[in-house]
Amino acid sequence: MSKSNLPLIDLFPHSLQLEAQQVLGEEFSRLPKRIQTGYTTAFWQHSNIIKHNKHNRQPDSFPMGTAEVSRNFTDPRDFRKVNDNGYALRPKRTRWGSTETIFMLCKDRTGGATSYPATKWINKTVRAFESWSEGGVKGTLNGYKLSPKIQKLVDDWFEKPIEAISESKGMINRNGESAQEIASNYGGAIIRDISSTSNSINISELIRIDINSLIGHKEELTNALTKTAQEEAKGRGGDEEALGGVKVKHTSTTLSSNGFTRESNRQRIYEINRLLATSREQNSPLIPVFYKEAKTGRYTAQSAILQGYHRSVRYAALRGCYEYDLEAAHQNLLVQLLDRQQVDFPELEVVREYVSNKQGTREKLATDLKTSIDTVKEIIQALTYGAQLTNNERQKIYEACKGDEQLIERVINNPWLKKLASTFKIAHKHLVGDTKVIKNAVGIEREIETKAKAMAHILQGYERLILDVLITNSEPNDVALLVHDCIVYYTPKSTAELTRIVKESTGFDLEFSMKQY
Repeated sequence: MSKSNLPLIDLFPHSLQLEAQQVLGEEFSRLPKRIQTGYTTAFWQHSNIIKHNKHNRQPDSFPMGTAEVSRNFTDPRDFRKVNDNGYALRPKRTRWGSTETIFMLCKDRTGGATSYPATKWINKTVRAFESWSEGGVKGTLNGYKLSPKIQKLVDDWFEKPIEAISESKGMINRNGESAQEIASNYGGAIIRDISSTSNSINISELIRIDINSLIGHKEELTNALTKTAQEEAKGRGGDEEALGGVKVKHTSTTLSSNGFTRESNRQRIYEINRLLATSREQNSPLIPVFYKEAKTGRYTAQSAILQGYHRSVRYAALRGCYEYDLEAAHQNLLVQLLDRQQVDFPELEVVREYVSNKQGTREKLATDLKTSIDTVKEIIQALTYGAQLTNNERQKIYEACKGDEQLIERVINNPWLKKLASTFKIAHKHLVGDTKVIKNAVGIEREIETKAKAMAHILQGYERLILDVLITNSEPNDVALLVHDCIVYYTPKSTAELTRIVKESTGFDLEFSMKQY
């Protein structure tokens, strides 16, 4: 089958389309099928704002660029007509004459056309930037919100019992194909279209989630939000309790420990609702997840399902599973790549130090910088890819520090981080040099101008190669989830055995940490 004929992996719940037909009536049902499925996909993907679909300029909106509009509606002009400007329909003509139930978009002056007002079901809130000079946020897409009527439609649908969606076909793409039908064309959950890796190296598209664990975590989150609201009303603080295996402290303003803020808790609830709704749609605890390749080859879950969700939600969904994480993956790969070339220099010692004592180094930096370990991890990762120690808002350090100017100043002046930044500049000269076109370990060739992107392309290529090795040596149905530099299994593994497999296949001597969800 040619690439153009391969099935799409944008899935939506068929029962949500049926709900839209029932609630919106003829206004929805008379639309061409592609417009109906396009709207249903958008309603499903963006009914609630989570970290995956939050607009970078307006947090209560979702981004939707031309590529997504085209996937959903074929032609962005059709979307603008139906949604924003008003449109006309005429009966579809066949060799046997015109139909009375199937309509096509057309121009107002076309014979037999009927004009209709715009639906206004999706409202634009943010205009896309064309350049830095327009606002300073490169890559900003148009922002949108669902209209209140549509938001209520989806919210009501989420609450329906399973018997109310009995006519549903489950999770399908716009052509009505199920996840299993789609996966049969790709060899599994992983869709590769830019690397040289065979699709036969694959995993199951169905992930088994723990429904009771998710419901329990949702109750914890809901109770925490209620408790915080009550405490705000009384004007006093709270205590600590565990949420998803992580301690969270309630205060009068936020649930502030380990990232459990009011906003992130709401997002976690939305993520859980999506997982539970998908399970209801499938009438099974097995939910579909597909992966596509990023530019470097990294496997990214379609719609960020589980992979891009909050950690506590992932832990609750995959309760009892085992996560195997590469220890200091990129830094360790970097050292070993330089060792292969017999390259050494004094600054490299800080990387060796980090590889040998990752947790201790992170904790010391977190103390010195007066920030969280998660922020330290982001800073180190940014420097690994060649980010500059600067307060320039266009640099990754600014993003990692969330724009905190005092923190950025501490980062810029930290002696250990200065050495680390110097290390990667020197490493870039040896691993990349003046080369513009770079081919990474999984055969993806790109012309790259910036040092950061060049280093990311190389290191993430090796990271992907190692995941492929692990997948090759695993049973497809034993892999629960792929998360960039770690793999989650349903059953426990020997970390020594994983190290041996990777060493024999790639030559890299890497260690794995294990965590049971």
